[in-house]
Amino acid sequence: MAERRMLDAAVELLNSAGMEGATLKAIGEKAGYSRGLATHHFGTKAGLFKKLLREISATWVKELNDQVDGLTGLEAFSAAATAHLNHVLAKPEHLRAMYILWFGSLDPGSEFKPNLSSFMARQRQSMANWVRGGQASGEIRTEVEPDRVGEQVYATLIGLNHQWLVDPGLDLRRAYEEFKQNTIRLLRSAPA
Repeated sequence: MAERRMLDAAVELLNSAGMEGATLKAIGEKAGYSRGLATHHFGTKAGLFKKLLREISATWVKELNDQVDGLTGLEAFSAAATAHLNHVLAKPEHLRAMYILWFGSLDPGSEFKPNLSSFMARQRQSMANWVRGGQASGEIRTEVEPDRVGEQVYATLIGLNHQWLVDPGLDLRRAYEEFKQNTIRLLRSAPA
């Protein structure tokens, strides 16, 4: 329970004070504990952020897998885009905290860059596998390169969310829907 409260406090502080303001002391106090307990549970601020990033990512992956389980090809892309949008809109504070940590991983001294790199690679690989499944069934054009599609689709989703976090006036639902339809149109095989 203490760990959960401190992780929730970290999300709140990342959203309101950024990485610099989300100190172990501030997190412990916001959760109703001492800095010592935060240090006991996570060791360092980087350890806490690593745990938080892992937890936020695991929640997203579970939601995605629940929606895409057993699907491939264009169906998988459509279901994944819908799941992604729903997750973003349901948990914007988690998305903002995750992006703050993601961009913090660009720091050469970041301790969680390898974890993030591995997570992103698995996401791209899942998308590439959906393309391969769609190619095998004949619904996706054979000349498209699955790995490149995975990279481009994932990068676009990250970019759309980043724009929305910076400019909440962006019509995210419309952007996702148009992106989903454009992606399907570009990948779909011509009717026989």
